[in-house]
Amino acid sequence: MIDVQDESSRVIIFDTTLRDGDLTPGVNLTIAQKLELAELLEAMRVDVLEVGYPGAYRKDFDALFMVSKRIKQATVCGLANSIPEEIIDVALAIKPATRGRIHIYTPVHQSEHETLTQIAESIQLARHYRDDVEWSAFNALKSDRDFLCRSIETAIHHGATTISIPDTLGTATPEQFSELIRSVIHRVPNIEQAAIAVHCHDDCGLAVTNSIAALDVGVRQIECAVNGLGARKGNADLAAVVSAISAKRNSEGTTDHPNYNTIINSHLLNSASELLTQMTGIPRRLKV
Repeated sequence: MIDVQDESSRVIIFDTTLRDGDLTPGVNLTIAQKLELAELLEAMRVDVLEVGYPGAYRKDFDALFMVSKRIKQATVCGLANSIPEEIIDVALAIKPATRGRIHIYTPVHQSEHETLTQIAESIQLARHYRDDVEWSAFNALKSDRDFLCRSIETAIHHGATTISIPDTLGTATPEQFSELIRSVIHRVPNIEQAAIAVHCHDDCGLAVTNSIAALDVGVRQIECAVNGLGARKGNADLAAVVSAISAKRNSEGTTDHPNYNTIINSHLLNSASELLTQMTGIPRRLKV
């Protein structure tokens, strides 16, 4: 038996059903629905709940604030662009949370100097409110590799505790995605000071495969959603990710392939799937 408290092999499950899942065409979860789902996901022992984007949507601010008051065990997270007003919105919304995280992304549409300055200043501001700060390398797969590595190094230097490397457009193959992460780990000198996460979209049907492949090159957080909901074709499916990690644990366990584990209560996976289907009318696409 694998000890689920073994942190060396622990995979952090970051659920974005309440934020990215709510961007699914035709889906518009109410605050009451988000609260109900959040309580079930906490009972399932999801590590991080990303509830909304309060800087963009007033409803998300209210939902994030209410979930922050209700949830006690999971980390409650909100998303912000790397501008002060949005970061402060998240900080205020998660103020009641026992465990709170500010998740920042930085669009690369300026000069390198301006972008690196914005990364540094946004993370420093977030750290003023919370010690737990995640930074996403927006559209990492399409970024210049040298600049991507400098951006990640800057984010960690200024206090980011988690670095998310997304396949923003869902176009990567497992080989491409793994090579990108391996390169980042090799080239960013302070990479060991942060946990590495992946956020894979399912435009080509590879979100779960890419997420699981990333574990073998050093990733320790997978971002996913119940029923694979999310923008465009959706995100990595939560139940499929948990099932794949379990299968990997049972088939591997050598020095090269650690025995991965989560603390997810798998008995509640179907309950979450069924509840979300009732709320949205959208059935789960994948079968486990």
